[in-house]
This record gives sequence, C-alpha cells and structure tokens, in this order.
Amino acid sequence: MAKHHSSKVVVVEALDPGEYVIEAYYKEDLRKKREVISLHTEEIKRMAIESGISIEYKVATGPPEEVITKFAEEEDVDLIVLGTRGHKGFKKLILGSVSSAVAERTKKPVLVVK
Repeated sequence: MAKHHSSKVVVVEALDPGEYVIEAYYKEDLRKKREVISLHTEEIKRMAIESGISIEYKVATGPPEEVITKFAEEEDVDLIVLGTRGHKGFKKLILGSVSSAVAERTKKPVLVVK
C-alpha cells in the first residue's frame, strides 16, 4: 500500500512501564525489550531497502493505545495500521486489545491486520 501511494511508513513501538509492579522485573524486561527493538530496527531498515519505501522507526514510553493514538494525532497520519494477536474469550478480556482501544480513541482511520 505504501509503495502504491508513495507514502512514508512510521513504525511506532510502545514500551509500557505501567505493566510491572516490581521495579527489578521492569528493568530486566526493559533490557530485553531494547534488544528486541534493536532487532526490529534492523529488520525494518532491511525491509525499507528491499521494498523501496521510506520507513521510519520510533520508540516511545507509555501504554501502547495512548502512544499510538497521540502519535497519530500529532503527526496527522492518514492511516493507522495495527496487527492483532487474535486473543479470544478470557485472554482477550484479561489482556485487552490495543487495536480495539486505538480504534475507539482515535478519529483517524484504522486498519487491523490479523
């Protein structure tokens, strides 16, 4: 889609510090998440080169639905594209759905990919 419309893609990854009660767990998990972010960044750079599209990668701290919604509004994006893990039943009730929360919060169009 981005190539067809000559669009720039901005990937936003949110680190949610609020999901941890004990600081030691948060610090260890944050270290692991930074490693994953580094791998994501390299993969995104590779994909951008291969596909010939402009991709930018941003990391922000906060609940994902808030980070994504705020970014979309501030940057006046044309479309928010989100993935879903497809949780159902009890897992969905407990874990919630970032894609649902973003869709409810934003005035921007949202495309959810499963």
